[in-house]
Amino acid sequence: MTTLEELLQPLRETAAYTARLVKNVGVRLDAMSLDLARDGGAIVRNAQGLVDAVRDQATSASRATPRMAKIAQHATALFARQRWLRLANAARTGTPALRDEDHRDLAARTAAYAAELRGGIAKIGQLASCRPDLVGPIWATELAKLQDEVPAIDAAAIRARIEAELGAKIDEVFAELDDTPLAAASLAQVHAATLLDGTRVVVKVQVPGIEDVIAADIAALRTIASTVGDIPGIDLPTLTAELSRALAIELDYEAEADALWAFTGGVTVPRPIAGASTKRILTMTRIEGERLTTWLERMTTDGKLDERDRLLAELVGEVAAQILVRGQVHADPHPGNFLVTTSGKLALLDFGCMLDLGKEERAAYARLVLAIAGGNHANAATELATLGFSADDPDQLVDLTSALIGALKPGAQASEVDWQAAFADQIAHVKQLGGLTIPRSFVLLGRVLASIAGLLATYKPKLEIHPLIARHLAAAITT
Repeated sequence: MTTLEELLQPLRETAAYTARLVKNVGVRLDAMSLDLARDGGAIVRNAQGLVDAVRDQATSASRATPRMAKIAQHATALFARQRWLRLANAARTGTPALRDEDHRDLAARTAAYAAELRGGIAKIGQLASCRPDLVGPIWATELAKLQDEVPAIDAAAIRARIEAELGAKIDEVFAELDDTPLAAASLAQVHAATLLDGTRVVVKVQVPGIEDVIAADIAALRTIASTVGDIPGIDLPTLTAELSRALAIELDYEAEADALWAFTGGVTVPRPIAGASTKRILTMTRIEGERLTTWLERMTTDGKLDERDRLLAELVGEVAAQILVRGQVHADPHPGNFLVTTSGKLALLDFGCMLDLGKEERAAYARLVLAIAGGNHANAATELATLGFSADDPDQLVDLTSALIGALKPGAQASEVDWQAAFADQIAHVKQLGGLTIPRSFVLLGRVLASIAGLLATYKPKLEIHPLIARHLAAAITT
């Protein structure tokens, strides 16, 4: 088990850094000493609290304890690094405020730790990367690397998992199974395969032992949130709560298969193979295609901008239909879950995280967009309240909403919208609204909208968004 001595190593490093700083910068020594004492004491208390919490888990979660201790060690190192950066800035400038480069340093360290730990920790980093309102644009950018940088699990372990789940040898179910994964994520791997009848499929395999890992990760994150407090740049309690809800569904592949069968829409989706699927193994028909961002880059490089913009328009229309008409929202919309088929059609993968929106909720979101588009702040405030938004200053909340969805107004061109200002910067101001309450539906919708906005910001297509969503707005209100 990680000991208190190991957890206190970051404190020793902070103290050494500060000693050198005090030697080199002969200013405000009394204040600096007081700050060091406070920060050192905080780290000692937090490290001791983490060790005690890990020790308390030993009797009921002995298998998870070493992992919890490792998480605690990394959290303490990040906490100490933040304190050191604040002290260094106070000596240089007289204020302990972190600079952009400090946030980038902390975010990169956090991403590296999360990639090493995998499991729920990597997943929470992925969730955070889609939530600039919770973590800020710098953190979102660094943590986005976790979408692709997860190492693969050994093929033998994956094959053993498949055989244990299906109760049969690999060659009794599949004619071929490729040991090299098509994709490796924090919770699962996807492998190409062929059924005995020649059907080309993909097999989504839950990482062996991930259930215990997830349980340990959620327990550790809750402990860190209560003992360490603020992890720099991350609203850890909110993300932990969201993670625990999402993972309960995402680890259930029978629920994902049901979501695939229930999904209706204008995009291609895989279909489950019931005889080769379980709660932890999901075999689906294989969709041949190219990753969305790769395809968009190729179209841009080849000068096929009209074709590129056509597909982005299709994507915007599909997301609008999900939110406003069908109420079946794919809520894990990072680019890796979109393909472009060989016929140039949009395909959607990974239905482990879905959001269901009822008729009244869909209508309220539609009325909100129309109120903002028409400059009717009173109606906008009413619809925000109907949806469950609230703040100490309702007018400020309406102004913020107007800035966020101004690109949906008639006449607004996607290529001319400053998406960075409209989303990454404006949504960060949400934290500054006193007494702010955000409905859970928007916690997930925020991920969807931020992902689509990121694509539009990158490629700046020549298209007007309002005509693409107008009929869906009307349908949501009149249905």
